[in-house]
Amino acid sequence: MTQPAEVEFASQQFQDWLTALKTRALLQTHNQSQAIMRAVLAELRRYMSTDQVLDFADALPPLPRGIFLERWRPADAMPLASAADFTVGVVRRLSPHVIPPDSVAGDVLAVLAAHVSARNGAVMRAALPEALRPLWPDCPEAAGEPGYLRRATDGS
Repeated sequence: MTQPAEVEFASQQFQDWLTALKTRALLQTHNQSQAIMRAVLAELRRYMSTDQVLDFADALPPLPRGIFLERWRPADAMPLASAADFTVGVVRRLSPHVIPPDSVAGDVLAVLAAHVSARNGAVMRAALPEALRPLWPDCPEAAGEPGYLRRATDGS
């Protein structure tokens, strides 16, 4: 019996995602990319209901799905007032070892959006906390532009 490609090439696929994040967020190492990816995925779960977590996880390929669900215990979703509050939580998870860019949440979400199917991307966006949905790119062209560039060029 042959393995599905998403299992056989899971490690390489995830390395590609980390490379994309490293480039997008102007990081120095893949270690930083992995720490940031893990921190954002773990922080996301805090603000999602059990159904949202499972929907989001089901839309991910096997390796990032495992990372997303690692050490997760179902709990009530915490309220999230803003993307800035989310970023504070990510920074807290990474301190003092990695200092992420301010665009960290948007950078990770853009990498996810660029590497999943449109159908899975729609499922993932719908599962996001309301405060983070505006950070999910609406089209492939937006997914390629780093958050720090979008903010610099659109006046926000």
